[in-house]
Amino acid sequence: MHSTHFRDEPSTSASLLARAREGDAESWKQLAQVYGPIVYGWARRCGCQAADAADVMQDTFASVAKALSRFDGGRDGATFRGWLWTISRNKIRDRARIAAEERAAGGTAANLALMQIADAQAIDADDPPTTAQADSLDARRRMIELLRQCFDQRTWQMFWETAVIGRPPLDVADEMGVSKWAVYKARARVLQRLQLEMKGLE
Repeated sequence: MHSTHFRDEPSTSASLLARAREGDAESWKQLAQVYGPIVYGWARRCGCQAADAADVMQDTFASVAKALSRFDGGRDGATFRGWLWTISRNKIRDRARIAAEERAAGGTAANLALMQIADAQAIDADDPPTTAQADSLDARRRMIELLRQCFDQRTWQMFWETAVIGRPPLDVADEMGVSKWAVYKARARVLQRLQLEMKGLE
């Protein structure tokens, strides 16, 4: 029977958030890849046009980069998602203020169209315009995509077939020429890595 193994996995003892806080460039890039689209979606739901939503996302992560070391996830009630929303909301408000100033100064119709805040209540809300569950699923989906490069193809296939597609482990084991326990082990290791990477982010 074929064996399954992990590729080298540096820094797996720390979560993605922890490594990003320590200044690891690759981890920071991954953090932006996982949560950037969520911030973009928030901005769009608050009425931002596509170009402005992209700017909000960029501005938000520029601020996150400067302030991440001060984020205290251990504080009662504090979550990374809530903290990220607070920063995003401020950036959306900044865009709305700029649009209002342009309007007051007689800006062109094209400039005014760049920012059309459709839902002021969403901007002022304490919580993001999407649910925590939806954002968590979205973040986990993107994290899974990023994790694929961390595992050899066979390990990943065993995880994907059983955990994502939902096939019985025994069927996958027979198909791949490994034991049922090898399939269970492969699935568990990927799920454990996912849980570790998402620690502090949900």
